[in-house]
Amino acid sequence: MIDNAAVGKTIAKLRQNKNMTQQQLAAALGVSHQAVSKWETGAALPDVQTLIALTRLFGITIEQLLEGDVPEDRVEPPKPASPFEEPIQNIGNFVNNIVESLFRQEKSAAVREDDGAADAETGHPEGAGEDADQPAGEEGSDGEDREPFDARTLLQMAPYMSKSAVDEILLQHRQDITLSDIARFAPFASQECLEQLISDNDENLDWNALKKVAPFLKREMVDDLARQVVQGQRRFRQTPAQGIDSDELCRAMQDVGQRIGEGMEKALRRAGQIGSDVVSEVTTAINSFASSAQERQARADALRRAACERALEDEKWDWLAVHIPEIKDEELLRRIAQKANSLGMHDWVLENLNGYADTRTIDAAIEDGNWGWLGDHVWQFEDELQEKIALEAAKRENWQWLSIYAEQISLEHCADEIAILAYKADARVLAGQIARHCMNPEQRGKFADTLVAAGDFDFLYQLRDVYSPEELGAIMVETARAGNWEPVKPFVESIDQVSLGNLMELAIGEGNFEVVDLLDPYL
Repeated sequence: MIDNAAVGKTIAKLRQNKNMTQQQLAAALGVSHQAVSKWETGAALPDVQTLIALTRLFGITIEQLLEGDVPEDRVEPPKPASPFEEPIQNIGNFVNNIVESLFRQEKSAAVREDDGAADAETGHPEGAGEDADQPAGEEGSDGEDREPFDARTLLQMAPYMSKSAVDEILLQHRQDITLSDIARFAPFASQECLEQLISDNDENLDWNALKKVAPFLKREMVDDLARQVVQGQRRFRQTPAQGIDSDELCRAMQDVGQRIGEGMEKALRRAGQIGSDVVSEVTTAINSFASSAQERQARADALRRAACERALEDEKWDWLAVHIPEIKDEELLRRIAQKANSLGMHDWVLENLNGYADTRTIDAAIEDGNWGWLGDHVWQFEDELQEKIALEAAKRENWQWLSIYAEQISLEHCADEIAILAYKADARVLAGQIARHCMNPEQRGKFADTLVAAGDFDFLYQLRDVYSPEELGAIMVETARAGNWEPVKPFVESIDQVSLGNLMELAIGEGNFEVVDLLDPYL
């Protein structure tokens, strides 16, 4: 049986991984943003055609989407975007449109001048050439008239069409299709069709559009294009500007492209061809926009926080569950967890905010023997809670759990206590593990005192690499002063010179020449 809520969470994670809003996903699929919201909250499921479009968009199978078995690289948290990235990209597109308009005007004027000159030479009246009686429609390469390509209408119909039908129309109008069009139709066309369309646009590669269509291409093709870019075999088209050093302009524009996105890079390249006045206007627009972009971002963040705080006040837990992945404010997340825990909503906290579970939640998990859950989430808790869990595991003699997690969690203040408990319970392997990896010098001293008091010098000898020569020397001197020389003998090779001298003095004072002879070679 399909779990609507699980499917909704998967869609939300995939969307966030692509840095898409619900509105953007809705636009890409040709549905309303309310429909996307219903999917993500589990109130509804996408229809079959939309499911297919979703899987193509996110590069997964329908089974993975419905079962929530999505590869990790598809649902990793998205990298935080710069607050200037989208606004600057919008300015780039805006300026690019202005520049393209200016180019079209200049080109049209140049064409009119050329046509006028040609008409004057040939005697043809203006606008009357050999093709004056030809219909207004476009002519294909084979001489047949083609209907103008209506990308918008086709995009609306694509989710309800077969892939082969979409391929047929796109290939029929390949000369009218840009890389931006290819990116929009990518979820509805076959890989073979996309590759052919990209090959047709080979000379006009727009890497921003290519990044969008890459998930729908065969990996071999993407790899090949990437290698060509890295090796310098493929680059943006460039037309030298009159009166401007083309190499210098190229270097400058590459730097600009890294800072403000490819849309602005393209605009400035073309602006350089028109003249310095356009470049000056573009620079002014950027400076003006950037000065207020940070303020707008701060206001947007404040509004989102206000919405979350209102939802917390009104106890809209379903809404908060959907939007918790978007909350970056640690203090707000902690407040949400505290209120949920105070209402006894421990399961909700474990599901949505497991890193903010409080002592009551942990106590309940320990009492219920839910050590599997504790092992999965213990590393997310504060050090104090980690130590609490470890001590409880030791008191309940859950040595297997401790042997798995002891080296992954904080035992700063209780490593010796747990090791001693393990040793007394004959869990020596765990005791040695904690001694080797989790103890500070003071704790190692307490543990050694326990072993000496138990007369277990054999176990201490097994751990001699854990202790420094000075630490072992001090232990052996105290043991010798107590008149117990036999356990000292195996440690002679591992102790420091000062301790060896002290032991020699004690042996001479007691007339123990057997020990004198033993120590002499090491002095």
